[in-house]
Amino acid sequence: MSCLQLRPFERQHLPLVEPWFTDGDTRRWLGGPAWPRQMLDRADRPLGEFRGAAETGRYRWLAWDQGTAVGYIDCGAYDRWTTWEGSPGGRGVIDAIPIPAASISYVVDPALRRRGYCAAMVGAVMNRPELAGIRLFAGGVEPANAGSVGCVRKAGFHPLNPEPDWEGVVYYVRFKDPAARTSSPVIP
Repeated sequence: MSCLQLRPFERQHLPLVEPWFTDGDTRRWLGGPAWPRQMLDRADRPLGEFRGAAETGRYRWLAWDQGTAVGYIDCGAYDRWTTWEGSPGGRGVIDAIPIPAASISYVVDPALRRRGYCAAMVGAVMNRPELAGIRLFAGGVEPANAGSVGCVRKAGFHPLNPEPDWEGVVYYVRFKDPAARTSSPVIP
């Protein structure tokens, strides 16, 4: 994947990406064809708070391999990582790791899966200069999504908690600097 390049995802790319979201697996795990347009629509909104963490940035890229669009990846950056309990009667933030964090979402063109693009995209995002200050990268994956679990594991991520959260998601994390890992998370 030495030829993989990330370029900003723009509205003109929607016709390339939207068909990927008609795929049954993509629809199930991430959302339908409206999803990438919704991400672009959110790009210009003021940064705010999400699940108890302050947003510090929003980024979207299209991954290219020798002139072919192969995947889409986005990344929300935050002042810290929080564990959120939002079920009915949920308690909100139940845990926090007080270091700059980012949450990634991705999709690979269904015709090009199982070629290593996902892990290469995740690695490329972790090396983006605009994310240089991020110390913890995370991706939420439903346990039955074997392809995505394999992707984040191949990229060096490990479950923060192996038990699914209230939404049925396991968050896989990778600390950019292993020394940044805190031994005792802080509850706000």
